[in-house]
Amino acid sequence: MAAFNRRYHRSGSALAEALASLGCEVRRCEERRRGWNSIFGRPLVARLAARLRRQAANVDPSDVGELKRRFGGRWVNWFPDDPHDHETSTRLAPVYDAFFTHDSASLPRLRAAGGRPHYLAFGCDPAYLRAPPGDPRRIAPLVFVGSRDVVRERVAREVQELGLATWGPGWPRGPVYGEAFVRALADAAVGVNIHQQFGPWGDPSRYGTGANMRVFELAAVGTPQLSDAKADIVRHFVPGREIVLYASVEELRARARELLADEPTRRSLAAAARERALREHTWRHRLEELLTVTLS
Repeated sequence: MAAFNRRYHRSGSALAEALASLGCEVRRCEERRRGWNSIFGRPLVARLAARLRRQAANVDPSDVGELKRRFGGRWVNWFPDDPHDHETSTRLAPVYDAFFTHDSASLPRLRAAGGRPHYLAFGCDPAYLRAPPGDPRRIAPLVFVGSRDVVRERVAREVQELGLATWGPGWPRGPVYGEAFVRALADAAVGVNIHQQFGPWGDPSRYGTGANMRVFELAAVGTPQLSDAKADIVRHFVPGREIVLYASVEELRARARELLADEPTRRSLAAAARERALREHTWRHRLEELLTVTLS
């Protein structure tokens, strides 16, 4: 169960394909109410039941319990929205046989709520996330691609004079999807990552430790990355060799200037990060881990 739309939500299809490559029988259920499901008012729980008969997203916990009783099986949720949505994950975690989160700081809270949580980082689709052929157009020295909010806007403003270009919902240039998204990441001299709630203007209780999807996407594309120092990042990439981290706005400015002036370091970072991403951080790697935990 995921959002399946190759223009806007590629990760759902990538996960389904990775599961199939591991020998799983995959039946897709669109998370959102769209198309005929919207016209006929088919709720998610009814669509899931129909899929199960022929053989989570915000499925209400009581619905999950009812579906488990009717159809059996092991029920797993890979929840993408912690640490920003504590309320939903705390409510959902106890009803699943395994509950995965990319934010390790959320594990104690989910255990205390009665869940069986496990840490599972995001990943990448290397077949999609690769630099386009030909010389990069270098659309900007620094590029940030992500949704706009008050906190990110204030951080971005601090490096605007260094040539930062921003794309995503809410920014003047708007969002980018598909090949335009890959091009925006690949053609930057440095990819800037700003996690939600970072810095002095953010909410520390909603910042957490988990690396967002952009960490792995920039690595897969082969763009040197400058990211705020989320604690879980060092589980997956070596600072200074595969990624550059900053802990403050002042350090962001300083590290950005250093990287923009040092092309050999940028090339080395990009090559090492892409090699690591392909070796350890694809969606197939993640689903192998998920299945190992779930079926053990």
